[in-house]
Amino acid sequence: MADQQKFRPSVLILAFLIASGQLAGAPAPQRRSLPLREGWLVKQLATDRPDIAALSRELVRPETGWLAAKMPAEVHEILLAHGRIPDPHVGKNAAESAWVGESDWAYGVRFKTPAPGGGPVFLRFEGLDTLAAVHLNGVEIGRFEDMFMEYARDIRTVLRPAGRENDLVIVFSSPLRAAEAAEKAGGGPRKEIGRSKFIRKSSGDFSSYLGSRPHAVKVGIYRDVLLDIPGPSWIEDVWTRSELQDGGRKAVVRADILTAGRPAPLRWSLKDPDGRSVASGESRAGTDHRLSIPVAVPRLWWPWTDGRPDLYTLEVECLAGGAVADAASRRVGIRDIKLVLKDPETGEPRFRFDINGRPVFLRGANWIPVEGMSHVWDAGRAKTLLDLAVHGGMNVLRVWGEGQIPPAEFFDECDRRGLLVWQDFMFGYGPYPTGIAGLDRLYREEGESMVRKLRSHPSILLWCGGNENHMGWDFARQKPPMPGLDLFDKVLPAICARLDPGRPYHPSSPWGGPTANWPLEGDWHDYTTLWFLPQASVPAFGSEVGRVSVSSLQSMKNHLSAEDLWPAGFDPRIRVPGQAAWPPMWQYRSVNGSWDKVGPIEQYADPDSAESLIRVLGTAHGEYLRQRVERERRGLPDGAPDGPRRCWGNIIWRLNDCWPIIYWSVIDYYLEPKLAYYYLRRAYDPVLISFERTPDKITAWVVNDSATPVSGPLTVKHMTFEGRVLAERTVSVSVGPGESKRCLDLSAFGPISLREEFLLAEFAGRSITELLHGEKYLHLPAATLTVRREGDAVVIASDKFVRQVLLTAEGGTGPAFEDNAFDMAPGTIRTVRVLNAGGARILTVKGLNAPAVSLELSSGGRRP
Repeated sequence: MADQQKFRPSVLILAFLIASGQLAGAPAPQRRSLPLREGWLVKQLATDRPDIAALSRELVRPETGWLAAKMPAEVHEILLAHGRIPDPHVGKNAAESAWVGESDWAYGVRFKTPAPGGGPVFLRFEGLDTLAAVHLNGVEIGRFEDMFMEYARDIRTVLRPAGRENDLVIVFSSPLRAAEAAEKAGGGPRKEIGRSKFIRKSSGDFSSYLGSRPHAVKVGIYRDVLLDIPGPSWIEDVWTRSELQDGGRKAVVRADILTAGRPAPLRWSLKDPDGRSVASGESRAGTDHRLSIPVAVPRLWWPWTDGRPDLYTLEVECLAGGAVADAASRRVGIRDIKLVLKDPETGEPRFRFDINGRPVFLRGANWIPVEGMSHVWDAGRAKTLLDLAVHGGMNVLRVWGEGQIPPAEFFDECDRRGLLVWQDFMFGYGPYPTGIAGLDRLYREEGESMVRKLRSHPSILLWCGGNENHMGWDFARQKPPMPGLDLFDKVLPAICARLDPGRPYHPSSPWGGPTANWPLEGDWHDYTTLWFLPQASVPAFGSEVGRVSVSSLQSMKNHLSAEDLWPAGFDPRIRVPGQAAWPPMWQYRSVNGSWDKVGPIEQYADPDSAESLIRVLGTAHGEYLRQRVERERRGLPDGAPDGPRRCWGNIIWRLNDCWPIIYWSVIDYYLEPKLAYYYLRRAYDPVLISFERTPDKITAWVVNDSATPVSGPLTVKHMTFEGRVLAERTVSVSVGPGESKRCLDLSAFGPISLREEFLLAEFAGRSITELLHGEKYLHLPAATLTVRREGDAVVIASDKFVRQVLLTAEGGTGPAFEDNAFDMAPGTIRTVRVLNAGGARILTVKGLNAPAVSLELSSGGRRP
């Protein structure tokens, strides 16, 4: 402490001279950010009352038990890197590291005191999971208890003199033990509220739902710890938003800029998407600056499916002594989003988003954490998932409330790509405890923190209170009112109204109507494999839709032994009602009840191997998605009279897996699209042709969810599998943006053989085939595929109808194709790009009724 007292006056004098401009030629100090990533040590603790002084001493000469690590890193991944646990992704290994969440852990690092900046020195924690006591040089500087918040402490008075070493020790308490203690303190076990809800940590960590049995309770540092060294003045926050005027011909960009330290003037500039200056200026010295910048003929931000996601750039400089002390840059998307809850023509309930004055059908997926072993952000995995989301025709992602809040780079990417984000608050399934002072405070602080952090992103579609909170209460057949309703009905909406008043708030997903999961009002989750749900064929908005399927055979081999994959003599036939048709280890690697959520497998050829069972489950998943999306995009129940579209969104559950698992995703853990992904991609085509079938009629529809009208001849052919055209009809069609039309009644075709014939529709450069019976009942001819390579693509020709052409990159990890799992009409040619070969050298193409053809691939391939 004596050293600090000698050091600090000189620092303060220097800072004063620089800030006041009295030191000739001295520039204002620039803000510095120094991540602490190297030299960390991690240790399991034998007690929940550790000797901090002893731990600090051990950082100088580490004793047995300390493991070296680079941050950010959580305990599981550190233990795996040092060979202390088996890979939890494989087999039943995750159970062997379940003890991690039962222990306390110490993280420690030594760092030198940096040169001063004339202001405070903040130690910032961008992600601590979850209950952390932080000690610097033996002094406790904070206790933090919310995984979803960022924390900062001014450590000037605790730091040693410049150039000297400091000892930082962070003790993480066991989340499992802490949750149990918090539950008892909150009144003991409550049947309707799970124990994990008594601490503010990802609820997905506490069960096997995401794929790790019995759980994957993580501990540690999952985002940067850094030293933030500003000068005497700095930028604390920049909040931008926009307002359209005069029918979109004018706009105003508004910015609230909060500075800290000494009051300081600002210099700012707004640039258009091409980098040209739109406006610039300065504001007087202060701490709260408000800008209102008019923009003539603005270039609007659109979801990529409906226009360009144009972004302006606001650059702000904080000045001290005439020089730049701090700077910030924010992307600004000029757009208007309105949630329409009632049809303006009919008065019927709607859940529709009008973007820049235009109704937009939203199609996308739920986003869960990208990795299950750790909450550390994996930028490479995330980028691949975003690439595949866009390639799949998606324009919205829902960040699920039982995972984690992605870092800023995720939202920056969504802004840039034109991907909307439905953002849940981090609350999951059923009610939450309220009336507990500490928890109530965390709810408010966490909610405010999330809204402040994300509200400037144009990609944010709406705020949602959480995942299945009200529905969970209803499904338990509990009587109203649900405990803790004030959290979703008062606390969170009040935060949104105060901090981000221009954006919609939705109490939970699903929510609306006489029960929470009511199809005709609000948003709806697809539980049609478990329940009969009245009026559910076309909901107002499907926010979780799907079925269960399995990863590819290559992916399954990555985490299962040959015996686990397909035990000797295993028979998949179902002889007992309700019996699962997959092997025991598949059941272990699925979520409980997964078998009850598969698609209509009875329509497909009976499997007799792992490969054929994977195909059947994947095809059933894909066909279910195709049929539901087609019906929802038509917007009316089958056979209903034409009218306004009831449904305005389909979000599947879910995009990705964070563990190798059998469940509802369309992209597996190894980043390989499942068969269902390709069915979904075709169903998400902005211009969609589909067939509607009732007991009396088959009709052809065209749906246009592009930004421009489409017109031209729609032709439907009645054909045999051998290739003979039995009948043909053509009609001229014109469909405006956001419209769906029943265009052609096919009754004139007369009888159509269910087992030997099919329909082919062609419109606007697109073609689709339609089978009239389940695959296993078809009389398919023996067909031949001809395959050749052209650069990064393969050209496939068929002589007869081929059922389900499948492309596989043998031996590759995460291979992806432009299209896959498609039927081919006789005499047609398809060109399919290889987006990513996954390291494979051999490509195989085959159909259900066509033998395999193999050819060599060029090295690599590329991502979409």
